Amino acid sequence: MSDAHLIPRDRLDMAAIALHRVLVQNDFNHTFFGGYQLQLMGSIRGTKDVDVVVKKPVFHGFEKVKRAFVDHPEFLVFDGNRTDAIRAIHAPTGVGVDILLEDPPKGKLVIPDDPNELPFFPATHMFIKKIKCLSVRQKETDEEDLVFLFENYALDQQKISKKVAASQRDEALRRHGNNDRVAEILQSLDLQ
Repeated sequence: MSDAHLIPRDRLDMAAIALHRVLVQNDFNHTFFGGYQLQLMGSIRGTKDVDVVVKKPVFHGFEKVKRAFVDHPEFLVFDGNRTDAIRAIHAPTGVGVDILLEDPPKGKLVIPDDPNELPFFPATHMFIKKIKCLSVRQKETDEEDLVFLFENYALDQQKISKKVAASQRDEALRRHGNNDRVAEILQSLDLQ
C-alpha cells in the first residue's frame, strides 16, 4: 500500500471515537481490530480505515446496526449486497469504516497508548484472525502483522490451537510460504 493512501493517526483516532460513540449510544457490543489497532500496539504499518467487530443483535441485527449509522450525520453508508458487514465513511475525516457483524472475542485489550481506552482484540485473537486472513487472501500487510504479533506479544498457544484448524494453517502456508519468516512462524504452531 503506498503512503499516499495511508491516513494520519489523528484522523483515524477521530473516526474511531465517533464510531465507538455511535456503538455505545446504541448499546452494541463491539471490539476494534485491524491496522488501526496494530498501529496503537506499536507496529509501523499504516492503514486507510478503522475496523470493528459488532455482535449482531438477535432480531433484525444487520438492519439495526446499519440504521444507527445511516441515521447519524457523521457517517455515509454504502449500500451493498452483504448482510454481514457494513462499509461507511466517517465524513468529517474521510476515513473508511468497516463494521463486521460477528461475535467479538470474549476478552478485550485496552492499549496503553490509546488515550480513548477503546476495546480491542487481545493480541492472541488478532494473531488468530491474521492466520485466517492469510489462508484466504494474498495481502502483504497480513504477513507483516503476523510477524509483528509473534515477535512482540506473548501469545496463548492453547487458544491458537483451539481456534485455528491445521487446514487453515496449511492453506496460509501454501499462499505465503515464499515469505520465510511467515512460513517459519506458521510451521511452529502445534495444531490438530
